[in-house]
Amino acid sequence: MDLEEWFHICGVSTPYENPSTWDGAPSHVVRDTEVIMRLLDEVGVKGTFLSVGWIGEKYPDLIRRLSNAGHEIGCHSYWHRLVYMLTPDEFRKDLEACLQILRELSQQPVTVFRAPGFSMKSECFWAYPILRENGIEIDVSIVPATRDHGGIDGFPRDPFQLRTSSGQIKVFPVSVWNVAGKTVPFSGGGYLRLFPLSLIKLGFSQNMRDGRPCMTYIHPREVNINQPRLKLPLKKYIKYYVGISTVVDKLRALLCTYRFTTVSDVLSNCEQLPQYYLDGDQIREANARVDRELRE
Repeated sequence: MDLEEWFHICGVSTPYENPSTWDGAPSHVVRDTEVIMRLLDEVGVKGTFLSVGWIGEKYPDLIRRLSNAGHEIGCHSYWHRLVYMLTPDEFRKDLEACLQILRELSQQPVTVFRAPGFSMKSECFWAYPILRENGIEIDVSIVPATRDHGGIDGFPRDPFQLRTSSGQIKVFPVSVWNVAGKTVPFSGGGYLRLFPLSLIKLGFSQNMRDGRPCMTYIHPREVNINQPRLKLPLKKYIKYYVGISTVVDKLRALLCTYRFTTVSDVLSNCEQLPQYYLDGDQIREANARVDRELRE
């Protein structure tokens, strides 16, 4: 789950673009997160909660409660800014601030990262060595399909090991499926709200037939039908608000149908991951010759 407030919306002008306004906004993240925690408790599932650092500083007890309940804590940046809008130095400082507070509060190593808005595009693959230098072992930032803020059409769908100049990091792409000749996300966020449960299960079935683990993601606001509504362009409004009343039932049905666990647990149970390496702004599949060259 991406642990953020209802007003943490990327790529659109709102009254809460400036973080200086956040303290004055009505807060819903604690109560909304508690709804999701209860759903997970119903079926005995532990999840990965990727928190904005500001949330940790503002609501430290929420992070402690999640960690004490056995959930994995991950990093979702400190200020919820798109990666490709930052310089490498700005990204590093933001990451370090987030990790410092989350590691202190959770008493966990905090080794999983997700970029706000899934904004890890090829133009900012420079972020991978920085992530690895700061102890991040798993990235869940890339959607292998076209989407707002990010997405890389044709990107590998299976989790893989990425070799960078700072060491290896596992990349777990967001789940997608093939429908009507297109590659489409299906299992989280707006897709979870807008798609009927039957289609979401078809997406799971397609991936499971290929032996691929599926990832479901959600934001706290998506279980709150009474959250404040921002004035957004029509497409954004539909993306963020339509279908909220269906989410709790869909999520409960998925939790009861499939076996879920944390990101780290999923990857620890994957057998030999495919090997890739970072070549500038390209991620390339390794082979025996390349492996020898990289080791030398």
